[in-house]
Amino acid sequence: MSAYVKYIEASGARVVPLIVSDSDDVLQMKLDHVDGVLFPGGAGDYIDMGMKVLDYAKKMNDQGHFFPLWGTCLGFERLVAFTADSPGDALSLIEAEHVSLPITFTKDPTTTRMYQGLGQSAWELQNNPFLYNGHHFGVKPETMENDAGLKSFWDVTAISYTPDDEKTAFVASVEAKNYPFFGTQYHPEKPS
Repeated sequence: MSAYVKYIEASGARVVPLIVSDSDDVLQMKLDHVDGVLFPGGAGDYIDMGMKVLDYAKKMNDQGHFFPLWGTCLGFERLVAFTADSPGDALSLIEAEHVSLPITFTKDPTTTRMYQGLGQSAWELQNNPFLYNGHHFGVKPETMENDAGLKSFWDVTAISYTPDDEKTAFVASVEAKNYPFFGTQYHPEKPS
């Protein structure tokens, strides 16, 4: 978790951990005092709490309060499952363990909210294996298209391919259509 803390602090933000064992009252108090939430990768069983955070963030944004969410790796997988019509079918076995990969943009990155700040430099992420992946599961592009909940909630902004001979496509990044919610299967907090 220290990589996430350093990553967030490097941007000037202060980290407030949301602890799975926190009561609903404590979770609510913390959410009322932060400006957004990062769903981290790694391990952890925060499904119930994660769903509460997602509901809170949607409610805040629906009321006109900017409250972003970001999911990395497992956090990305959780956000996808939380918004799927068929949560149990959202993830597939996608092996990309300890490998840096390029992404293939599915949209011009300069027109996406996630990558537009990089300008033309965003294309370097497609031309070079800069993005660290460390996962056993992922989301196939066809799942994002075939699940009505996912299709209506997310835009796929990039895909990657497994490093094996199969070259299986998996979703590398998403952004919500109507909320400031973003997710990456890769780890932006871990430089390649």
